[in-house]
Amino acid sequence: MALLLLAKDLYPKILDIFMKLKFKSVRCTLSTFALSSIGLLVASPSAWANPFQGFQVGNLVISTVSNQAPGFPNSGLDSASSITLMQFSLGAGGTSVTANGSLVLPQVASGKNSAISGEFGSASEGILQQSVNGKYLTIMGYGVNAAAFNTAAVNNGITPSAYGTVALGQTNSVVTGTNVVVPRVVGLIDASGNVDTSTALTGVFNGNNPRSATTVDGSSFYVSGQASSKTDPTQGVFYAAKGSTTATPIDTSTDTRVVSIVNNGKGNTLYVSRDYNPPGSGAQNNTNVSSLKSSTGDLPTTSTGLISTHITPPASPNSIGGNNGSITVTTGNENMVNNSRLGKFVYLSPQQYYFAAPNVLYVADSGAPKNGSAGAAALGEGGLQKWVNSKPDGSGIWTLDYDLVKGLNLVNNATANSSTPTAGGVTGLFGLTGEVIGGQVELFATSYGLNELSPSYLYEITDTLSDTTSASSSNETFTTLISSTDLNGADIRGVAFAPVPEPESFALVGLGLAGLGFMRRKAKKA
Repeated sequence: MALLLLAKDLYPKILDIFMKLKFKSVRCTLSTFALSSIGLLVASPSAWANPFQGFQVGNLVISTVSNQAPGFPNSGLDSASSITLMQFSLGAGGTSVTANGSLVLPQVASGKNSAISGEFGSASEGILQQSVNGKYLTIMGYGVNAAAFNTAAVNNGITPSAYGTVALGQTNSVVTGTNVVVPRVVGLIDASGNVDTSTALTGVFNGNNPRSATTVDGSSFYVSGQASSKTDPTQGVFYAAKGSTTATPIDTSTDTRVVSIVNNGKGNTLYVSRDYNPPGSGAQNNTNVSSLKSSTGDLPTTSTGLISTHITPPASPNSIGGNNGSITVTTGNENMVNNSRLGKFVYLSPQQYYFAAPNVLYVADSGAPKNGSAGAAALGEGGLQKWVNSKPDGSGIWTLDYDLVKGLNLVNNATANSSTPTAGGVTGLFGLTGEVIGGQVELFATSYGLNELSPSYLYEITDTLSDTTSASSSNETFTTLISSTDLNGADIRGVAFAPVPEPESFALVGLGLAGLGFMRRKAKKA
């Protein structure tokens, strides 16, 4: 017992060292044997009763949905689904994975915690993120039991009386007539697999999709999503304390994609991606990755004094006529689908992103932008874009150096067909996470499908941090780690590294380091 107490006292120092390494973008992982042994030694009695034995440091976690809930019309499109987090340990070089347990998020309300479900058939949901302090994962969902929602849809026909719609994403988060109000819920998951869904928000993302959530330490959240119209004030980025039922607007000027808190050595900064087609005519300049700061430079907690700065794309040299929503297609950045647009512009569709350094930013692009017309500017720039800043601290101009696409076998998004929602094809990428090991950037991304129910994939690719041209990266290719067919048709959405255990389950790490050491996975080019 004295040994255990000593280890727990050492934990804060050990975790601080680990996290400092992490935030320098150098991730070391303990051997699976060491972590498994530690977990068994200090697991609480309740952990023994749970078949999911917790997450392990350095493992990958993906979020998935499926239409295994009770029957739903239209082949499951837009139906409710439980959300399952699947954990995988990485092989040498990160080019193979081994299943290491799964966790189904709660489907039944308990105490202050809500049920949480995802929408099967909505490709813009399910982003998974690790908290800034590394202890948690976050995800957004809907506050309903999947079976109850789907059963209501079947029993009540085309328009179920309880919810007013058969599509989960079109449910109301505000009071509208007699329709049941469906909160948009933040899922907060710790390393032991404990799930907190007490932040069930009304008045956000009404009639549309909750897309992402981010947190520093689990005490408060920023959430992002879309609403029922382009002028609906329930769209955009909101701030909420843990356990809240309402949220404070931060930026409701557009609908938004992935909101993230990033620490690049200069304190925490809030970023958000958006793929937005504004009403009316004129320059389509609302597609970008931007930073959101308060007037004091801190993380904003209200819209007052908000400073929004476009990070990508800049007006120059990658876009035409100051159009901040586009890039000019060149031989250095074409993606083998949009080469018919050489010398012309295409629109972007940024989803999740990863800062490998203050001046190096990778952006997963879906290749299916809302702007433009099919077959022209809407050909997009799907793939994994590498943006490099002119200044080491990231305060200069961001330039698109190249787009990684080899191995994705991208297709033109104009060939999508709503009448065949399960038809295959990949137009770009959606979820993204990464790590830097010795000058190499190992990146893990999830696919964005041609159709809503197209087969989905988890990919890995390794890029050299210092590369700045497509020629230098020409031998880099994506490796497919997992496909939805490997998971009985479950749709792969988000990806993140596993959270760091709390003291109770990580207490003996310090004692094991001397004898067991760190094992750094070797990064390699495919």
